[in-house]
Amino acid sequence: MERPIVCLAPMDGITDSAFRRLVRGFRRDVVLFSEFTNADGFLRSERVRERLDFQQEEHPYFVQLFGSNPESFAEASRVLADQGVAGIDINMGCPAKKIVASQHGSGLMQDVKQACSIVEAVAKAVSIPVSVKTRLGWSDDKGLVPFTQELVSAGASLITIHGRTYNQGFSGEANWEPIYRLKDTLPVPVLGNGDVTNVEDGSRRLGNLDGYMIGRAAIGNPWAFLPHAWQRSPSIEERVEVIQRHYQYMTEIKPPRRALIEFRKHLSGYLKGVPNVKPIRAKLVTAPDEPTLFGLLDELANRELFTAEAG
Repeated sequence: MERPIVCLAPMDGITDSAFRRLVRGFRRDVVLFSEFTNADGFLRSERVRERLDFQQEEHPYFVQLFGSNPESFAEASRVLADQGVAGIDINMGCPAKKIVASQHGSGLMQDVKQACSIVEAVAKAVSIPVSVKTRLGWSDDKGLVPFTQELVSAGASLITIHGRTYNQGFSGEANWEPIYRLKDTLPVPVLGNGDVTNVEDGSRRLGNLDGYMIGRAAIGNPWAFLPHAWQRSPSIEERVEVIQRHYQYMTEIKPPRRALIEFRKHLSGYLKGVPNVKPIRAKLVTAPDEPTLFGLLDELANRELFTAEAG
């Protein structure tokens, strides 16, 4: 792929097919990642499998799996490869306590042998790229280079590093300096992740890396993937049009009530930076049905009071 490789970071409850399709409409070459998905759950549950369904327009599309069982990873990856996904991403960075307690996510950073067994099992099971997304380390970055070198030796063909340790969670600022140093030691592409606000910010941070991911900054803000995004804020009319399109995509893959409830998490992001919006925002995130939601959106779009701030 051409450099820099720009990605929508995997986010549980956010990067479903609806949001991926929306982002694809803003940028054709962005690599889209699925929601954070349990490999064992994928094999057991039809509902879990359905949430990884995708449209051809979403390519290149990677599925991110988590777990600790190499055999489950391998079997799930084979099924997904047969379905036509572009790659498998193995999560070794989630800091949630219940995930780590099961030796999933960041927990694998403390068990190099098991981490490599998972990568090796997936790499042997499929012919598509196998990537790993992890963190700087548990409490510092001292083990980052040897850990990722072992992962590459096991079969990882791309490494993404979130610039925080497990102990940091999502607090403090992401530190990209260890990621730059890591790149000089690995023969595969290395991507940076953490605090990227838009493509200009990603390019500024790029350094010697092959690309970057945009994560939380993209929630309610697919404009983050457009050139010069920092120079302007979308108008209310633009926001409402995108909100309606995003919601329509959600109703195509989820039952109406579920789509309405799950869409609420996106609304605050879409209205960020809009002055005097608090009263109507409260109504939007509690709308009991689709007609009420769309009526409030029409009211929002037609009121001169709500004009997005520049910058």
